[in-house]
Amino acid sequence: MATRDIIIEGTLDWAKLFEQNRDRAQFHEETDGAYKITVTMNDANLKILKDAGSAKESKKVDGGNQITFSRPHKGREEWMGGPPVVADISGKPWSLEDNGLIGNGSKGRVKLSVFDSKPRNGTRLQGVQITEHVVYESEGNSSQSSSMFEDLSGGQASTKAPPKEVEADSIPF
Repeated sequence: MATRDIIIEGTLDWAKLFEQNRDRAQFHEETDGAYKITVTMNDANLKILKDAGSAKESKKVDGGNQITFSRPHKGREEWMGGPPVVADISGKPWSLEDNGLIGNGSKGRVKLSVFDSKPRNGTRLQGVQITEHVVYESEGNSSQSSSMFEDLSGGQASTKAPPKEVEADSIPF
């Protein structure tokens, strides 16, 4: 099986590139989810993809040609799955702690493998390099917030109510 590695550039949307945010839709049950990214690219980058033999269909949108690329969390072979490599502009591994999630409108380079397959060639996401980072903002407008509530603790540790004693012969539910 011949495989061709290519790199395309474009605007990135819906980046689900990390274990924490991989797509776990029912469609992906057998692979335990998938990593995905939607790329809007110009005609020159679409030509690179098509010249490599990719059968992926593009959709015309404002700004270019849009295609979603994916990679299974678990593949038939170990090398087929797992999270893609994600790097910052310097080529160093992406740090979720320092950089946060990747927001829509970020710019980047996407490494893909195009491989011979029947009935049509396959295209697998291998890695993403972020060249212009747009900070992800959740609906609550906080890029790092994991809760819909604000911190009301005033820096104090949370307190738990003492456990209630249960009578020996009572039913606990």
